[in-house]
Amino acid sequence: VHKLHRGKYMEFKYDVRRILEEENVEDEHRSNVLGQTWAKGERQGVTIAKDFLEEKVSEGIISADCAKRITKLIDSLTTRR
Repeated sequence: VHKLHRGKYMEFKYDVRRILEEENVEDEHRSNVLGQTWAKGERQGVTIAKDFLEEKVSEGIISADCAKRITKLIDSLTTRR
């Protein structure tokens, strides 16, 4: 199963915070998107994390471009476990 690499958490956190700030995501949603995306990607798999991002796009919390940028980051930090 492809999951997020545990050792890359700080890099992921830094990059996602920057993306969310650049995309003007509301403050109250930032920590939820960051935490849930990491937890799902690290524990359940990157596919579930990407599905979570798509769910947030459909709810209007993040933009499609924001989700695409985070998905690209997820792909760069993925390992097989």
